[in-house]
Amino acid sequence: MKIDPRNLIWVQQPKLYIATEEKIILETEPFTDLNPSKPGAEAIQLSLEAKGSFCFSVRSDFEYQNPFDQCGIVIYKGKKKKVVFGTEYRDTERTSLQCTVYHDEMGDRSGRDIGSAINRMYYRIWYRGGELRIQYSFSGRRYGDMRKFWLAPDKDKLSIGIYACSPSNSTFDCIFREMILEEG
Repeated sequence: MKIDPRNLIWVQQPKLYIATEEKIILETEPFTDLNPSKPGAEAIQLSLEAKGSFCFSVRSDFEYQNPFDQCGIVIYKGKKKKVVFGTEYRDTERTSLQCTVYHDEMGDRSGRDIGSAINRMYYRIWYRGGELRIQYSFSGRRYGDMRKFWLAPDKDKLSIGIYACSPSNSTFDCIFREMILEEG
């Protein structure tokens, strides 16, 4: 099922954005972050219950300006668990593809460097019977695994969202499109 970005629920609404049936364009604000000890920044959230299996994918186009500018997908499970998966600009040569799993305020991070000339990424998450699989693609056709782990089903709902933030004194434009949710 294709997702209309206008129907998503804001966690933190940016001052500047354009939402259409096909895409959402965000401009980040300086000093915004997804650190679990701070409020979410520029994140749109789509709520899903974890009682079924699903696959969520999205394409992100970005124009990073300064180190630590970042965008991607975020998964919330209750108030104490969060998974952040995306790209983060490092310098003129490196952008980092990374996944951080938070329990309370503690995070377990994995990542790999990719070239900073890359300005588009496809993110995909699969949830099947408690197993969460995080994947990425440069083209949207062939996906590679970034991380797999267990996220046991329980009373807490899973919420899926997209995010863009600029932790330093920076702003950048980010476009999310091709959001697809397959359930079952």
